[in-house]
Amino acid sequence: MFKINFNNLYIKTLNKNFSKLFEVLFFALFLFIGLSIVKDYGLSTDEPFQRTNGYLWYLKLIETFSSNQEYIEVLKNKFETMYWSQEMNNGFYNEYGVLFDLFAASVEEFLEIKNNLNVFYTKHILTFLLFFLSSIFFYKIIYERFQDRGFSILITLFYISSPRIFAESFYNCKDIVFMCFCVFALYFCLKSINKFSFKNNFYFSLFAALATDIRIMGILFFVLYLIFFLFNSLENKNFFKTNYKKIILFFFSYFLFVFIFWPFLWDAPLQNFLLAFKSFSNYGLNLHVFFLGEYIQANNLPWYYIPVWILITSPIIFSIFFFIGLIKISLLLFNNFLNVSEKNKLWKQKYEQKDIFVTIFFLLPIFSVIFLNSTLYGGWRHLYFIYPSFVYLIAVGINYILGLNFKNYFKKILFIIIFLSLSFNFYGLFKLHPYQNVYFNFLVEKRANKLFEIDYWGLGNKEAINFIVNSKTKNNNVSVRTASFTPLFYSKLVTNTDDAHFRFTGTQQIDQDFIFTNYIYESDPKYLKKYLIPKNYSKFFSLKRGNIIINEIYKKE
Repeated sequence: MFKINFNNLYIKTLNKNFSKLFEVLFFALFLFIGLSIVKDYGLSTDEPFQRTNGYLWYLKLIETFSSNQEYIEVLKNKFETMYWSQEMNNGFYNEYGVLFDLFAASVEEFLEIKNNLNVFYTKHILTFLLFFLSSIFFYKIIYERFQDRGFSILITLFYISSPRIFAESFYNCKDIVFMCFCVFALYFCLKSINKFSFKNNFYFSLFAALATDIRIMGILFFVLYLIFFLFNSLENKNFFKTNYKKIILFFFSYFLFVFIFWPFLWDAPLQNFLLAFKSFSNYGLNLHVFFLGEYIQANNLPWYYIPVWILITSPIIFSIFFFIGLIKISLLLFNNFLNVSEKNKLWKQKYEQKDIFVTIFFLLPIFSVIFLNSTLYGGWRHLYFIYPSFVYLIAVGINYILGLNFKNYFKKILFIIIFLSLSFNFYGLFKLHPYQNVYFNFLVEKRANKLFEIDYWGLGNKEAINFIVNSKTKNNNVSVRTASFTPLFYSKLVTNTDDAHFRFTGTQQIDQDFIFTNYIYESDPKYLKKYLIPKNYSKFFSLKRGNIIINEIYKKE
């Protein structure tokens, strides 16, 4: 393995203690920036649902373990006023992982937060803090693999600076939260690969279970880990004899933690677990996805849907180094597999086993959704949990190039390219703020509106509604129609709109004052009259970032 002596290249005079201080300052700066801008982000369309989900189970836990009937009645009344409460009371969506939403509801109750705006900002803070913690664990993963602090900081910059991931680390309390717990689980998984001990197995089983309690795909950790244990046992007969007690502990502790932290399983553990697995392996959502300029059924997407989304929403430099790392590890695995024997093992070093595990963890979910023809929408958000593996492979790619027998000036040029690329990336974060969620790289950015969905999350809805609020006279009654597939009325939760003077009328056409659209549709709008904008309306407002239109408002002439 080639080790990059990054410190000797750039900070020869720095000692070990100063390097650690630099780490602390780096993460402190990241934390400060994140907490400074958290209020800039709007409300995503899934957040009211997630809040209700948290309160559903918070209420059930209080009913189970508390005798305070007065508080229970207060909670019931509060829950009934929330969006989606009726559906959840009827048993719909109860299988959703609730770990983080339940924690957020507990925090909201503990802090006695009343204002809706503060409710969601608090959850944004919690989501970002979780992402911040994941960046520390990701740094530790890279450092333990490459043993170079400077290089590990560099790769962590890749991890935190991908525009879409950065933006969603504030409001995506499902996919990003799951991704963060996958980082925690991956850290202890790789530690366990390095040293198969009771302690490492215990922590890995805990965080793998917590990840599973958020998204059922967390079970992938459990399955892959057992497979790797089997391979180790086949290669070394003494391995099983020495470690069978540890794998048994891992097996039982994993399912015990899954059960404890997922209240949905308490009544019928196996039945409800299988129900959740069936539900999320192919969620039956009857809508079309706008992809490459066409509307395609969400449960019948082309096999290249996920690869294309990863490619177009990742900075080009990310993809280049990723493919180098992927090819390098794939060739290593292929050659080792062809030459496997009693003398030649499937992996010669621990780091090779780690690299192969991470690569399989990246590829298997992609192949799974292709093979199962899973229902997908909103880009590759359902597979964000493989993003840390994506960046890990970037690190392998950079490390491999620098390990080649090139002259020093070539390596310096490479570092300049990386520095400039990251600088451009951070400029993009600044330019798009707070709508980094609409980022596309230069391959498609100019044609993005014609080829792909843009603001699926509805993050720009808040700014558009505030524009209407600020432009109307105080005593006027205002009505707004929605000419797209987005719950615009959620904006009432985070904007200064009262029901007495401001009405959201949905998609019905009754001569409203304004028409809003963010060009998100559940099927081809050519065949949906409810989304037509009459000729007596003219464009009043347009929210853009670069060449990308996020949403627009039309006003009656």
